[in-house]
Amino acid sequence: MKNLIGHEATLAYLQKNIAQGKFPHAVIFSGEEGVGKRLAAEICVAGLLCENPVDGSPCGVCESCRLVAARSHPDFYVVEAEATKTTRNIKIGQIREMQSEAALRPINSARRVVIIDGAELMNNAAANCLLKTIEEPPSQTIFILLTASRSSLLMTIRSRCMTVHFDKLKPAQIRDALITQGVDVQEAERLSVIADGSFGRALKLKDSGGAQLREMALDTLEKICRAELSNEDIFKTGAEMSDWSRDKFADFLTHVQKILRDICFAEVLEPYNSDLMPRLSKIKIPERKNFLMIETGAKYHKRLKSNANLRLLAESYFMQIRKIYHRG
Repeated sequence: MKNLIGHEATLAYLQKNIAQGKFPHAVIFSGEEGVGKRLAAEICVAGLLCENPVDGSPCGVCESCRLVAARSHPDFYVVEAEATKTTRNIKIGQIREMQSEAALRPINSARRVVIIDGAELMNNAAANCLLKTIEEPPSQTIFILLTASRSSLLMTIRSRCMTVHFDKLKPAQIRDALITQGVDVQEAERLSVIADGSFGRALKLKDSGGAQLREMALDTLEKICRAELSNEDIFKTGAEMSDWSRDKFADFLTHVQKILRDICFAEVLEPYNSDLMPRLSKIKIPERKNFLMIETGAKYHKRLKSNANLRLLAESYFMQIRKIYHRG
C-alpha cells in the first residue's frame, strides 16, 4: 500500500483506536480534495480487516491486506459518485445497494467496512437513506465518510459521526513527494506552491500543465493592465479554450482569482503565489475593481455548471474583466 504523505499524528490516532477496539462505527474524514483522506481511509480499512495487525497498523502481507490493496476484499465496500454530463453525485440506488451488502455477515473478517467517497455529493434521498443506516448500523459494519465539504452533509449525519480533520499539506511535503516521483526540482517547487495544500491537485496540475496555466492567467492580467488584450486576442484565446475541458477552464479561473487575491491582500495575508510576488507587486488594480473582477470570476465558475458553450463563456469572461479594469 502506498505511503501516506503527512498526517502522521492523525493516522497514529486512528490506528490507536483500531488497536484498542475503539474505532467508531461511523466516522467522517474531512479535508480538501487530494490531501490524503482516501489513502488514510484505506490504511484504516486494511488495519481493521488485517489478520495480524500491529498496534492497529496492517501487516501488509496477509491475505486480507493483499485483497484490500487490490480493492477486491469481500468485506470492503466503496461507494463513489457517478458522473453525468454536468455534475457528479451519489444516488439513492447506490446507497440501497450498499445497505444490502452491509447487512450481510462478513465473509473473510470479523467485520465489514464501507467507504463513501465524496459523501457531500449524496442527493437528499441518498443522504436520508444513509442516515437510517447510521442511526441503526449493522453491528459488524463500520462506515467511513470522506468529504471535502463537511458542512454540506446533513446535520443529522454529522451529529452521529465522529469527525477527523485532515489539514492541508505543507508545500515542502508536496515538493518532496513530487521529486520522489521523478518531477524536476524546479517544477516541483512551482507545483507545490500552487497546489494549495493538496498532493492530488499537484499531480493533476502536473499532468494538465498547471504551472503553464497559472502563467497564462498572470499573463492575461498583465496584458489587461497594459491595455494590450485586444478583441482579436480574446477571440483567439476563446478558440483555443473551446477544446479545453470544463475542469481546465475552472482551474484557469481559480488561478486568476488567487492572483487577484494576492495582489489585493499580499501585505496582510499569506500569498497563494509567493514565488510570483515580484511580478504581482508591479500590477496595480484598485481595490474596488479587484473585488469586482473576483466577483465576476465567481459568477463564471457557477456558469460552468450549465451547458453554456465554453468558447463563448471564455470570451465573455475576458471581455467582462477587461471592461471592469478600464472603466472609470
